[in-house]
Amino acid sequence: RSSDLYQVKHRTADERLWDFYDMVIVATPLDQEQNNITFSNFEPPIGELPGAFHHTVASVVHGYLNASYFGFPDPKLFPFASILATDNPSLFFNSMDNICPVNLTAAFRRKQPQEAAVWKVLSHRPMDKQQLKTLFRSYYSVQATDWLACPSYDSSKSLPPIVLHDNLYYLSAIEWAASSAEMSAVAAKNVALLAFNRWFHHPE
Repeated sequence: RSSDLYQVKHRTADERLWDFYDMVIVATPLDQEQNNITFSNFEPPIGELPGAFHHTVASVVHGYLNASYFGFPDPKLFPFASILATDNPSLFFNSMDNICPVNLTAAFRRKQPQEAAVWKVLSHRPMDKQQLKTLFRSYYSVQATDWLACPSYDSSKSLPPIVLHDNLYYLSAIEWAASSAEMSAVAAKNVALLAFNRWFHHPE
């Protein structure tokens, strides 16, 4: 920090860049696993924020659901488009969703249970072939992505601050209360209003 301005430094593959700003909004998680941002020359100092994100594997599977595994020997009678699992150590998946194309047309119809469909399966770790065969009678393709889906929630932890310093805001703090795209949109609006009111000395 220099005087009343913030000096923000960042690097690309080819060069190091920096500039000065009146206000900074941090819109990325500052947890211990993902954070590559450091705060220098602050008084009081901005310490490391506690917490970690929960790993989830999202597998997109195009195939024929094994309805008998869920108690329906006749797949035509399977009535569900979503399946939520309890926190049971014997289960290897958390949820399954029959997903639809993003650009739906008037002629679109959801696949029948006995037809090949696209399913999104969330699990703690990548599924092996035996687990895939448990959920699907057969399948054409599998695409798995390991990602940090949401914070690992703990009722004993306090929420991180939204205001890190004067004119320095932490938008992603809201994720530690509830994590979703909608919550991030709400946080963005609230931080913008807070920053505007404080900058122009409007009562909050």
